[in-house]
Amino acid sequence: MKIAYVLIHDIKTNDGITKKILGQKTEWENSGHKVELYTTMIEKGDSILPSKQYISKSPFKLRFQVQNDMLQDIDNFNPDLVYFRYNTWSRTWSLLTTKYKSVVELNTYDLGEYLLFLKKEKTLKAFLRYIGYKFMRGLFLGKVNGIIGVTKEIAEHKDYTKYNKPATYIPNAIDLKIFSTFKSIKTNLQDRRVGLFFIGSPGFECHGVRHIINLAKNLPEYDFHIVGIDGNNSSNLYWHGYMNMEQYMEVLKSCDICISSLATYEKNITEACPLKAREYLAYGYPMILGYDDTAFIDKSLPNWILKIDTQKPLDFDSIRKFIEKNKNVIISHDEIRFIDTAILEKKRLEFFKIVCNL
Repeated sequence: MKIAYVLIHDIKTNDGITKKILGQKTEWENSGHKVELYTTMIEKGDSILPSKQYISKSPFKLRFQVQNDMLQDIDNFNPDLVYFRYNTWSRTWSLLTTKYKSVVELNTYDLGEYLLFLKKEKTLKAFLRYIGYKFMRGLFLGKVNGIIGVTKEIAEHKDYTKYNKPATYIPNAIDLKIFSTFKSIKTNLQDRRVGLFFIGSPGFECHGVRHIINLAKNLPEYDFHIVGIDGNNSSNLYWHGYMNMEQYMEVLKSCDICISSLATYEKNITEACPLKAREYLAYGYPMILGYDDTAFIDKSLPNWILKIDTQKPLDFDSIRKFIEKNKNVIISHDEIRFIDTAILEKKRLEFFKIVCNL
């Protein structure tokens, strides 16, 4: 099968999304398929992801002007399937769905995110943007041949099932071959404070940083490290701001437990599978989270994952017990093999065959 992978993303950052797509491409090719990537960016640059790059600095032009250079390149490749990492409607994407079989990957409940922006801004402009977006998404989702949600909740949500498309869910995976178990047992824990680690970005309410602040206040015997966001340090809460990978890995090395998103309810979802959570596990770290992780919805949660409900008063004693029990625990790759890219991408390829009638 020949697969054209189309996305809009700054792959120069070599971030978790870029790594995920590289893992997908690698596994598809290992299964005998031919894959070409077509990425729209603000400016070109080097990336770990081998992809044709196209420049668009205007969101308006990106939606309403046809990217003829991309279309020509894809036509020359003549794929059996076009795979989209969902963004929203554009004339270019619309033309591709008309000409080729297509599958879209949904990485979030998009209307929930737009409603969150609308609630924050509370302006007529934000309202009109929401209405315009809601209309245009239907023009795209109504034309694709298949939908893959990263969670079961997304794949079965009425805002997607109404398009009557074949759909499935495949949680975010991680290529365990390129990760080594990073966590090590600290032999001097008697003399050293236990550290908890979180990495995020400014402006995302769903991260639930305010809940981490609350944890730090009520668990003063532990240190909490927040990377990617600026703030004022306290006696046990440390804000590190933006760090490159080499820098934040040094912070992670000093920690014992990781924290994933704690307020996904802000996006009107209860289920998630963040890429950062996959990296935490791949590095060997137990984890505290505030959502149902898709990879575990058909399994009992292992002892090294603690789910907390931040919409209710927290039981700090149970959180303390979890930390004490898991501060020296190192998760092996064998324990998380079911989230390996090599396994989950086989399911995606099977869905492609169904869509393409192969």
